[in-house]
Parts: sequence; C-alpha cells; structure tokens
Amino acid sequence: MKRKDWSLVLRKAGNAGRKAILRNYTETSRHKILGKGMGGDMTLRIDEVSERAIYNSLKSNLGKEFVFLSEEIGEVSKIHNEASDVPIVVCDPLDGSHNAEVGIPLFSLALSVIEPNIEVQTSPRAFGNIVAGLITSIKTDDEFVASKGKGSFHNGKKMKPSRVKTSHLIRTLLIETSDLEYLREKILTKLSKEQVNKTRLLGSAAISYSMLASGSADALIFAQPGGARTIDSPAGFLIAREAGCVFSNVTEGVRENSVENIDVGFSSRANLIGAANTAILSYLEETLVKLP
Repeated sequence: MKRKDWSLVLRKAGNAGRKAILRNYTETSRHKILGKGMGGDMTLRIDEVSERAIYNSLKSNLGKEFVFLSEEIGEVSKIHNEASDVPIVVCDPLDGSHNAEVGIPLFSLALSVIEPNIEVQTSPRAFGNIVAGLITSIKTDDEFVASKGKGSFHNGKKMKPSRVKTSHLIRTLLIETSDLEYLREKILTKLSKEQVNKTRLLGSAAISYSMLASGSADALIFAQPGGARTIDSPAGFLIAREAGCVFSNVTEGVRENSVENIDVGFSSRANLIGAANTAILSYLEETLVKLP
C-alpha cells in the first residue's frame, strides 16, 4: 500500500466505524458492557461494533497484508511469513468510552498507520514510524487527518497550532488523566495561575490532541499513574506534530525526552506533553520534571 493512499483507506474505515456506533447508540445499548478489552478497559457494545466495522473495511481494502492492532481485540495478523515491513493499523474504535456511555457528546475514534522502518536503530513500531492518522469526532462528524510530511487538516482545512497573544503563557491547557489524586498531586499543584489561565479535561485524548493541533488549546498533558497507554496516542501525535506542535516524553525514569523512539503497543506506556511552541513545552518540562 502506497503512503499516498492511506488517507482514503483510513477515511473509509473511520466512516464505517462511526456509522456502526451511531446505529447502536441508544439509551440501552450505550451502557451495555461485553467484557474487558486487550487495552484493559471495559468493552462497550459500541466499542465492539465500531472495531468490527473498521476491521472489515480495512480487510476489504488491504486484504491480508496488514497487522491490525486494536484496543479491544488486540493484535490480528493474517501474515504467514516473517515480513517486517508490513504496515500496522492502530485502532482505537471508541476513545472517550465513559463520555459515550453517560451521554457526554465528546467521544471519537482514532486510526493510524505505522510503516516499520528496519533501516533505523529504533523499534519498528516507534512513534517516528507513524505515517498517517485520522481522528473522527463521532457526534459532530469533525474529521482530523494527517500524513507524514504533508501537514494536518480539519475538515479539509490546514491546521496550525495556537499563537498565544495573552499575558498568560498558556491560555488553555488540556489534561487527560483518569486519576483524581494523581491529577491534583502530580500536576495541578505544580502549575502556576500566572502561567496557566484555564485548564480543561475533555475525557477523550484523541479529541484533546485534535484541539491542540487546531489551535484551540495551547498545550496538552496526557499522563496516568505508571504512564499513559501509547496505543491511545499515535493518530493524535501525528496530527498535532504535522500541524506544527512539539512534544516531550516526561515519563519518570526516562532520560531521553524524544517521543519519536517510544514503542507503540499494549505493554508500552509513556507520559507525554504536547505544546504549540517550544517556550510552552520548556515551561511544562521544567515545572512537571518527570511524571511517575
């Protein structure tokens, strides 16, 4: 599959997933839990129908020549050889499941493609090998897409990050974490009201990455105790980076701050900071130091 074709493939799969969610998004169905997914969270019925529709769409376009890495089902591969250059499609079929379940209309799906690069000394599934990404806001049908080296687009319009023009360094800071004590003790107590004007917790990391890319937010902290799952970030990272945002790995115990070398997978975790510019990123790095 040529790189220039990925946007079409992901868009078709994303549309299939969104339609499947909306068909099943009823008062009863949105609360139905099927079990625990590979990513560790409870799998809702709307997670499962989205994942199945996305996979079937990809399979019809790509045949057997891809690896499917998804939050609910895990890893699926029809490859019967040791090929290391097979593209990996990373899928989060429903990001913001809690919002979806309780009726808060901020939830999305995220798809990305990793093309393993065996010529460089990094993991084949490293963030630096992400070549395409798509995020769709389910309720609003807003689409955010990016291809490596070609920029990021919101509903067809090219995006640029925020250019802060207030007296505050950070006008709007997005935070994605599910642990209240961790949020208060490890993040909020370290931030200054002179430097951060407003904070928002949207409950969907993919939408938060998209808001960073579009300039609606100046910075994003995506952190969990023990590290946030890397499988939640590939699409959002590429979309925000291609828009011009900068990132840092602030995981405790990690010396190298580069995000490019982080592995994408169920056993990989990292706490990340994204920012509209290096001044904001440096402030947050110095303020938070490393997050456990």
